[in-house]
Amino acid sequence: MTDRTSMPDGPIFKIYDSKLQKVKVAWLGTGNSVGFEVFEFIDPPHQPKPDFEYSRSGFFHIAVTAPDVDAACRRAVEHGGKQVGETVSMGGDDKALYLSDPWGNVVEVLSCSFEHLMANK
Repeated sequence: MTDRTSMPDGPIFKIYDSKLQKVKVAWLGTGNSVGFEVFEFIDPPHQPKPDFEYSRSGFFHIAVTAPDVDAACRRAVEHGGKQVGETVSMGGDDKALYLSDPWGNVVEVLSCSFEHLMANK
């Protein structure tokens, strides 16, 4: 966790305003220099929006692969997420579903790789 009291000159505190006091950040990287950052704002805490705003502009969702999409969804729900809509068939044995994390970010879970899905269209 990055805390303003222990790291007052930390880069993140030069980017965000003085209200930000504590934040957790996870970094994911790939071999081809693509990076993905996940932030959890601790102080001030996140204020969830009441509804899923699917028509908003900007970032909409990310997609991940899990062999058993229903098991992945159950695990997300156990940790504060919720399923958005129904689990759908993508053809053959392939399935997909959308869920939202506790902060309202939408994640699509596919039972196959994206390349496999698009190759069979």
